[in-house]
Amino acid sequence: TSHLVAFEHTHDGLAPNNSLLFVGGLNEGFLTIPYAQDLAAALAPYSYSLIEVLLSSAFSGWGHSSISQDVEELGKCVEYFQSLRPGGKVVLMGNSTGCQDVLGYLSFEGSRPKVDGGILQAPVSDREAIEMIYPAEDYQRYNEMAQQWVKDGKGDHVLPNDVSLSILGARVTANRWLSLASPGPDHAGEDDLFSSDLGDERFQSTFGVAGKRGATLMILYSANDSSVPKTVDKHALVARMERAFVDAGGQLGKGSGILPGASHTIREVGEVRDDFLKRVRNFVQSLDKGP
Repeated sequence: TSHLVAFEHTHDGLAPNNSLLFVGGLNEGFLTIPYAQDLAAALAPYSYSLIEVLLSSAFSGWGHSSISQDVEELGKCVEYFQSLRPGGKVVLMGNSTGCQDVLGYLSFEGSRPKVDGGILQAPVSDREAIEMIYPAEDYQRYNEMAQQWVKDGKGDHVLPNDVSLSILGARVTANRWLSLASPGPDHAGEDDLFSSDLGDERFQSTFGVAGKRGATLMILYSANDSSVPKTVDKHALVARMERAFVDAGGQLGKGSGILPGASHTIREVGEVRDDFLKRVRNFVQSLDKGP
């Protein structure tokens, strides 16, 4: 597809039948995730190729993109690899904000090529992370500024540099700021899928919809994720996500849950990363066996 690029990790002598399409978080792109090469090597013996997808939102592009646009582009990528490897499986995996893309792909309205599974690695709330970073007065002021710009028909205009460039690493439009910051009282931002204060109905409208569509999903939430407020009960939050998904008919991977000792991008090597890699391997293997 024109202007859309993907980077495939290859291994000599191996011709994979299946594809794991990976999407990073804000400011991420090719080879910026610490575990990418280890994951590629772990998947290769099971006839899976790791493919890092460079969406328009990669690196600093997220500031003027959206989850809906990412989902549309992901659909083209899925279609391409399904045509490249007929009959092979396609799994979507996201890290951080990339998890919004994966869950959006599985739950948003619209027609897209069906995938065989989804993995959410570090599905954290961007809103709660932003509230940790910004002083409350600045957060409120930037929300009001962005809301006014949208009312004035300037939603696709870039907010002043002091709003996000030095702190979040990219210039951001009013629309994307509101999607990520998702101000109250309704917290209606398109990106606001994983916040701990969302009600069960909100999770049912995302995780539940994915479950109704027969998706297979694994949630891998890092126990030591610095992007998550210390007040958040990670175990309870993940349990609510899983319950909304399973109660609607979704198939949950056996390795789903908390990753002990893991940071946001699993920078740790040794036992922590090995645990992560084992869970992903077992998940893709389980897709061959069925529910």
